[in-house]
Amino acid sequence: MKQPELLAPAGNYEKAMIAFRYGADAVYVGGTVFGLRKYADNVSNNELQKLIAYANKNQKAVYVVLNAFAHNSDIEPIKAYLTVLESIQPHALIISDIAVIHLAKQLTSIPIHVSTQASATNHYACEYYKALGATRVILAREVSIEDCKAIKNHCDIELEIFVHGAMCASYSGKCVISNYSAGRDSNRGGCVQSCRHNYQLIDPKTGAIQQQAHIMNAKDLMGLYQLPEIIHAGIESVKIEGRMKSNLYVANAVSCYRKALDYCYNQHIINQPIDTTILETLAQQLENVSNRSFSHGGLVERPHGSSLNTSFSHYLKNVHFLGTVHGSDAQGNAICLIKSDFTPDDQLMLLSPSKPFEPLSFTHFSDMLNQPIDKAKPNSVIKLKSEHTIEPYSLLVKTI
Repeated sequence: MKQPELLAPAGNYEKAMIAFRYGADAVYVGGTVFGLRKYADNVSNNELQKLIAYANKNQKAVYVVLNAFAHNSDIEPIKAYLTVLESIQPHALIISDIAVIHLAKQLTSIPIHVSTQASATNHYACEYYKALGATRVILAREVSIEDCKAIKNHCDIELEIFVHGAMCASYSGKCVISNYSAGRDSNRGGCVQSCRHNYQLIDPKTGAIQQQAHIMNAKDLMGLYQLPEIIHAGIESVKIEGRMKSNLYVANAVSCYRKALDYCYNQHIINQPIDTTILETLAQQLENVSNRSFSHGGLVERPHGSSLNTSFSHYLKNVHFLGTVHGSDAQGNAICLIKSDFTPDDQLMLLSPSKPFEPLSFTHFSDMLNQPIDKAKPNSVIKLKSEHTIEPYSLLVKTI
């Protein structure tokens, strides 16, 4: 039995490299068109080439998302982009529209993964997509692990499921509230997340407001505790949601699931029980970073009321992202791109590719001209001198 692939989101080139450095086996990225995340940075064709070269050298994979539903006016641009992708050769294309699947088969030699947007929930659907030429189906969020086993018993095709990240209150993301309320198409990358809003429940007879609540505000998915069952079910890939999320979210989620997957798989191989305290420690690390509280989504059973957070729609977190370490100078100072301000009085911590969160002590910090500063400002580059060497792609945070 193979260990499941750990697949991570990458909203841009930097996040893709962070995902790889923290242990992802593969990343999924949006290119220049039709990736359902129109407000993400996404990756240029040149960046995509660099990512694929890195992945090929390090036995990893890059999947390009083309999962928007195409209108007639989209067809010719899609054809042109598929021709470009054929020359670049990513490791797979993630597609939901059967017309785009047809075009991809016609114009490229790239493997096809059927997007979760296609809402495949049974083995007949998987057999259909396999007949179309797909090599993998990313199942709908509503599919349980038991459903996955049943599909595996009937259809010999790779399966991928989500194990972590934001959930949609609508069936497999087929919401159109955003279309009507804001004129932005949910299924073409423009969703305004109407489900996170506070709604009034009104008595239709009297017009009286009965209640105000976040009636569709889904908790985030955490499938950490279900990993042993997922491994036993033979599911080929486990996926983290979040192409719009921060560097910190990507690094932390990948780091935790890498450790959990390796541990659970090794215990499975030697037929030993799982020590749940190890998973609990990793779950606590996941809870440090911005989240809407957690449920297991539909991995065990159909989501019910406990999968919603009706009292608020804000984020919970114990740490705040400050910046990313991109290297060091000749004197050993860490060079950091800062996204949020901090001072020496803040309680800083560091998350690195080789270690979980740990306190960070430093002797001084300065600007790039080596002038001492008393406050790091957003969108600046600083040098930070620490007692220990700081790895590239380490992330600075402060506790809150």
